[in-house]
Amino acid sequence: MRTPLPSPVTVAAPQGWRPSSLHDPFEAHVGPMFEREENGARIFGFFADERHLDENGAVHEGMLMTFADAFLGSAAHRGAGGRSCVTLSLQASFLAEARAGDFIECRTRIDKTTRAIIFVSASFSVGGEDVMTATSLWKVLGER
Repeated sequence: MRTPLPSPVTVAAPQGWRPSSLHDPFEAHVGPMFEREENGARIFGFFADERHLDENGAVHEGMLMTFADAFLGSAAHRGAGGRSCVTLSLQASFLAEARAGDFIECRTRIDKTTRAIIFVSASFSVGGEDVMTATSLWKVLGER
């Protein structure tokens, strides 16, 4: 198993959460990120800080897409039985702004699995209010 990469910022995990093991250098750079189990499902989250903001003080859409790619990919990996997957497509709808200090949660769902493609969707929320939704397709490496 690979050693997780450190994030440049230290943030305590919220109660009931644990740090996510980040292996992608870019994801580690914008982390830390956290996860927890709820009714058998994995929930992911991060605290938005100044590094994640656009010029208007809202969390940058690119940060939300990075977060989405990391954890929709994690769901695809599980859906593929632990086999490696790569992003084929990722679409997002931005519904509301998130701000510095917000804890943004991601709840993923595997919508369909074929031998070679995993279909994953997710909702992203702050305090129970959706800020983004996403859908994605993932290629299972080595499958046709």
